[in-house]
Formats: sequence, structure tokens, C-alpha cells
Amino acid sequence: MEAASVSKVHKSFGSTLALRDVSFRLPKCGVVGLLGPNGAGKSTMIRILAGVLQPKSGTVLVGGASPSQVHVRSRIGWLPEHNPLPLHRTVQDWVVEACLSRGGSKKKAFAALDRCDLALHANRRISELSKGWRQLVGLSAAYAHEPALLILDEPTTGMDPLRRRWFRSLLRELGSERSVLLSSHLLDEAERVCDEAVLLAEGSVCASGPLTHILALSGGGDLDEAFIQTLMPKGSR
Repeated sequence: MEAASVSKVHKSFGSTLALRDVSFRLPKCGVVGLLGPNGAGKSTMIRILAGVLQPKSGTVLVGGASPSQVHVRSRIGWLPEHNPLPLHRTVQDWVVEACLSRGGSKKKAFAALDRCDLALHANRRISELSKGWRQLVGLSAAYAHEPALLILDEPTTGMDPLRRRWFRSLLRELGSERSVLLSSHLLDEAERVCDEAVLLAEGSVCASGPLTHILALSGGGDLDEAFIQTLMPKGSR
């Protein structure tokens, strides 16, 4: 059973084609990496899955329904790369409000705060926290209502190495309970947490499948231009 599916999605901004014939599926449980260099179309795809943007053509379904429908939004948790947190609010107030607004409860919000290691910071204003801790506030708010699909865009930005390792362990736990889509431009980041991967380049899927398959294609290297070009269809090189 799948949590979401994307079929033949195209998206343009004016004369610029951002996504071209993108198709993939997300399992009910597990962590899938949406990988690719900067400008590959990852953030556009994520915003379509979250119901914020509409595709020019193609079909996107979350739990069998379009994410643009209001009732489907409660099935989705989304942490944008640049998360617009209300800095004047306390951590606890914001996570509780976010959870309640998506059909959750205070009990679930408090559980999310504990799980994200935020209990000791619950009464602090978000403005007092570092970038790494703010990312955890965003994660807590995104999944407190227990969505079926959790979408994370470059979630470890601003975290120190120790906190990043702890965060990756948490993502593996979350992936055992729900579908998690992790966007990153780093293969080594995905290698530590992802079961499968979808590799985007220039708005198209150039490889997908088990992460071991993607790593084998790259030879363990980075998502650099040389590697991407070897995977692109001949007509688009």
C-alpha cells in the first residue's frame, strides 16, 4: 500500500519548465530520499505534494486524494527548508497550535515536544533558539498531528554534527511509522537514513529505486554535474 503517488507531473513558471514528466511512489512506511543538485526541481515537487502548488499537468495523490483538498492537508506534515516560524511565540504554544489546527490534540503536541528533545525549551521564545533547534521546533510542529506523509526539505540545515546524528536516528524511527520524504542535495545525508531514493536532475527523474542502486550508479561519489550527466537521457544532455 502506498502513501502517495506522483504520475507524469509537469510544472512551468512562465517559459521555464521546472518539472518534466515526473513519476514516483511513496510507500506507506519508510524514508525515501528526493535527491538532486540545487535547482533540480526538488522544492517545486515538494510544494506540489504539500498542496501549495498545482501541477500544469499530471496527477498527485496522497492517500488516494489530491493534496489540494483541505481535508487531505491533515494527512500531510511539511517542514520547508526555510521554515517561517513565529519567533515571538514560545516553543510549546506554537507546536500546540500547529497540532490543533491540523486535527491533533495537546497530548500529541506534548509527545512530539518530548520526542524532539524540546521539553526543556518548551517555554522559551523561538527567537532565543539556534537554527538547529528551530529546525527541531519545525519538525515537532510538522508531525505532532501524526500525518501519514511527512515531507522534509533539507531538514538538517544549521545543525551541528552531534545533533545531526541524533536527528537522523529520529528520522529512521519516524520512517518505521509513516512515509517520510526527505529532500537533500547530499548523497551521504540520504545514505544514513533512506531506504529508497528518487534522483531529480533538470526537472526530470533520472534514476529511482533502492538507495543501494543509486549509490552504485554514483560509485559512492557526490551528486556532481559529471555524475548527473551520465544518467540524463541522451536527448536532454
